[in-house]
Amino acid sequence: MSNAFKALSENKEKKEKQQKKYWSEIKIPFTLQEGLSNYTKSELDGIRKSLKVKNASQLKKADLIALLHDKISNHFDIAFWDNERFKLLIHIAESGGQIPAPNLEDKQIVYFRSSGLIYTGTFEGKHILAVPDDLIQQILSLKNNLNARAIINRNTEWINLTQGILYYYGALSSTQLADMLKKHTKDHIDSADLEAVMQDASAYRNRISINDDFYSNIRVLDSKKVIQEHQRRENVAFYPFTKQQIINAGEPGFVDRNPSYQQLIDFLTQNFNMNKSEADEIAEECVIAIKNGDSANDVLAYLSNLLEFGTMEIIQALMSKIVDLMSHTRGWTLKGYTSAQLSGETNKQIQPMPTSTTKKKVKIGRNEPCPCGSGKKYKKCCGR
Repeated sequence: MSNAFKALSENKEKKEKQQKKYWSEIKIPFTLQEGLSNYTKSELDGIRKSLKVKNASQLKKADLIALLHDKISNHFDIAFWDNERFKLLIHIAESGGQIPAPNLEDKQIVYFRSSGLIYTGTFEGKHILAVPDDLIQQILSLKNNLNARAIINRNTEWINLTQGILYYYGALSSTQLADMLKKHTKDHIDSADLEAVMQDASAYRNRISINDDFYSNIRVLDSKKVIQEHQRRENVAFYPFTKQQIINAGEPGFVDRNPSYQQLIDFLTQNFNMNKSEADEIAEECVIAIKNGDSANDVLAYLSNLLEFGTMEIIQALMSKIVDLMSHTRGWTLKGYTSAQLSGETNKQIQPMPTSTTKKKVKIGRNEPCPCGSGKKYKKCCGR
């Protein structure tokens, strides 16, 4: 067996083992003591780290369970949660302590299991989320706790705005992010609280990356480069998005489907054997590549690995769509502007066509028209 297939097999086995652990049989109802006792020492250590319990790494399992039981039952650690997680917790409690498991990513399952509050398992043949029976009333009391609700609402706003801001600007220093949040919320932003909320949000869903003193969109490949480009354009202010535009961009799954984006989708569905959903996925990856600084040639090379171009006319037409998309995509290094907004020029985005060929590329003759649409021969234009 090759190393590649061996790795795939091992990953599959690991995945199956994890799923078996996540959805093992669970007794309903159960107490917090029983829930913690069903975890391994390693899993309890995960809860300990999540709750930031110090000086307990050497405790035996029974002692660690006692410590965690006291910590969880006397102080729910939801100070960094948002409305999505809070509403789920309340919903479980209001439903008698269990609900059918919603569609969750593995990362989110690990997050909830590490909270010590929400447990996963299989009950009567169905995957469920559950909370300990002896915590239900305490959880329900949070529903009308004005202080808790105020903190949850604050966290929700911070998280949504941060995700939206980084969707457009790519990467920012903690000071820049705090200043932008202050502008949109009209409130004081405590940097330590902000970092704690964002670290917790990042543990729940892959939208934000936090490194050193910088925050970045999870799809940014080189946050330092983005920051450097921002600094190089120190005389250009960040594009003034409205608060609603930023909130919209902060929603999970948001994509800025502008007319150029839609035109690429239409072109792909009309000229290649794919549906709109498949074309949308490809177009989104093209946008991410552009935001990360890839050239038109890079995007075309990416598409050549997915599509059979067939004719020179298809290449020329596709290149035209790519260039148009590049001109109207809000770049991370451009402080949220499009290149068309900053310069009014699109030709600067066009670089020489790649001369290497693959089985899915069409070789361009040096005397043929250049696919960039300039009207010149390839050898006199991008083929130099």
